[in-house]
Amino acid sequence: MADSIEIEPMGTGEQTVTEPANQETIIAPEPVVDQAQRTDEVPIRVIWTPRFIVIFALILVVGLSADSLLVQARDNGYLAGNGILLAHLIPIFIMWVVIIVQTGSVWIRLGGIFGCIWAIFSAINLIITLHSISPNAPILAHLDAAFSSALLGCYTCLSIERIPLRRWDAWFFSIAPIIVICFVTGLFFLTPADSRSFSTIEDAIAGIANVLSVLIWWARPSCWKVVPGLTFLFGIAPLIILLLSIPGLADGDTNFFFGEVMLLCILLGTTRFLQSELRRKLAHR
Repeated sequence: MADSIEIEPMGTGEQTVTEPANQETIIAPEPVVDQAQRTDEVPIRVIWTPRFIVIFALILVVGLSADSLLVQARDNGYLAGNGILLAHLIPIFIMWVVIIVQTGSVWIRLGGIFGCIWAIFSAINLIITLHSISPNAPILAHLDAAFSSALLGCYTCLSIERIPLRRWDAWFFSIAPIIVICFVTGLFFLTPADSRSFSTIEDAIAGIANVLSVLIWWARPSCWKVVPGLTFLFGIAPLIILLLSIPGLADGDTNFFFGEVMLLCILLGTTRFLQSELRRKLAHR
């Protein structure tokens, strides 16, 4: 018969199997993966193009040089310190708005909204301190807690979008809220009743929010692996805020200069993030 299988004995004891001539070989087709799906799953690594490197370097060099000159202008009384910091906040706010417009991700758009809220509350804080106001005024504690929490919300949304969540990341986002609640509650009950106030709790919330803003980038290896430059720039800004809040650590000029550097780091971070979103949007076309 034509469809039978013949087995011929060999001298070595082996057997040869002859398959039917008319048997078709079935090859499983390879799964088709949409190119857009591949682009969404794999982060775009080519960010530092020559043109962007030049732009980034110019912003860094010109920004640091201008900050040094602005410190001298402030010391000589030509410019108000808070006015200089407000001028730093304007391009940062514009960058957050552009990121909201250009991105197609809900998480990044939400992070940009939190970034705008942070810039607005920071500007209000600077405008209020232009007038003669006590450093212990409750309004300052309200604003500190507000813009610190907004920065934490911004960092949370940006750091979980397109960055793989490993086991440690899941543990971090699960444990961090519990630790914050326990710390704030313990601080409230451990504070003496005569000095216990809502401003004290708000100061603690602001400090914890800044600590978490650093850890949410620097304590997660996945952030360093996927976006190391962005992780450094966004993480160093709240770290500078924490260092500047330590009394007697530096003089007024040093604190003011590092305040400018902190805002410059956020501006560089938003520039880097916007470049990533523009290239991702171009790749999807």
